[in-house]
Amino acid sequence: MPYQCQKTTRSRTRRAAPEALAASVAGALVIAADDGAKAANIWYWHQAQPLLAEVREQIAAYPDERLRIAADTLSRTPGDPRAYHRLYTLVVEALEAAPDSIEPVVEAAWTVLTRSRLEHHLGADYRTWPELSLTGLLARSDCGEAVATDDPDVLVVIPFRDRGEDGHRARNLVACLLALRDQTLDRSRYRVTVVESDSKPRWQDTISQYADEYLFAEKAGSFNKCWTMNVGVRHAAGHADLICLLDADALVDSDFLTRNVARFHRPDTGAFQPYRDSFYLDAAASAWAIGERCGRRLPNVDRAALRGFLVHRGQGVCVWLRRDIFDGVGGLDERHEGWGKEDMDLLLRLQLATSLLTFDDPMLHLDHPPSFVLTGNAHIPWLSWVPDAPIGQLDRFAGMPES
Repeated sequence: MPYQCQKTTRSRTRRAAPEALAASVAGALVIAADDGAKAANIWYWHQAQPLLAEVREQIAAYPDERLRIAADTLSRTPGDPRAYHRLYTLVVEALEAAPDSIEPVVEAAWTVLTRSRLEHHLGADYRTWPELSLTGLLARSDCGEAVATDDPDVLVVIPFRDRGEDGHRARNLVACLLALRDQTLDRSRYRVTVVESDSKPRWQDTISQYADEYLFAEKAGSFNKCWTMNVGVRHAAGHADLICLLDADALVDSDFLTRNVARFHRPDTGAFQPYRDSFYLDAAASAWAIGERCGRRLPNVDRAALRGFLVHRGQGVCVWLRRDIFDGVGGLDERHEGWGKEDMDLLLRLQLATSLLTFDDPMLHLDHPPSFVLTGNAHIPWLSWVPDAPIGQLDRFAGMPES
């Protein structure tokens, strides 16, 4: 159910710093107006609409015209840092000069921050950056040699599809693969397998240069992430005791594999998400982050230079688990098509099957054109996946027409 707006005790905002309150006001308007917030998680964005509407109503009733004009400007240009800082500054000034008058505005915005699962982030050093194409990334990347590890400790499985003419998702995948090659974990200990699922192998030549292993899983129609993941785990060469399920749009730091492999040394660790907040970068921040991580080969990306949206307690970008746990829960639920619900279902089943932990590592998600297709997964009951045949069968969808 959508969030319900409720009046709360306004004195709670007095405990927050003026800068945090001002950021919550400006951030709420950006979330309401920026398509990037919707793309980060359309479900959470829709849930937050009543809370965001309350912020707009309180601003419309605020007596200072300068603040109302600044709010309108930011709503029309949510990606403009100047518009953001103009409103931010006016709210800080109002909190210092007339805190009682501005309190209904900041109270409504603070409620968005504390009850919504979306948060806007604008780093202090953020600056616009030219778009980076796949061609531009390939021209500046040093891919080195793929390593065919037959007996790895870790198998990283990445599902993939890109039907866009500009190869935007393919650019993200190449950046992801370059970041996975630049790891502190010994290269012989992990294998990276990419599974392209489409009506034909569109990106095989590019992917084969950067991944340790390329698999093609034929499927026309909507993308089935769960089946594609299962294909990768089941058909990858060799056998790894540890599995990392990773989105093609993730950009990881250089200690990503070392840090997460070490977590399995604890006996109570069966599966985990390595992050609390997934950080969905905007287009300019994505280009800058790729340049820093893959071009300059820095071990991580400075958060102060980034802009985008945090999804609190998000699901799906990355999950680690032991192979026997994966087999025990039957992999991912292959009945799910398109976007929605499948990642949460996996986490719920893992929660019942083993100790499922959460850590607070950085998790950057690169910008790409919206691709979610809501295809009616709501009818699939939670925790109901009991496969009646081997999972990840390569020919499951072969020969099917586009729907």
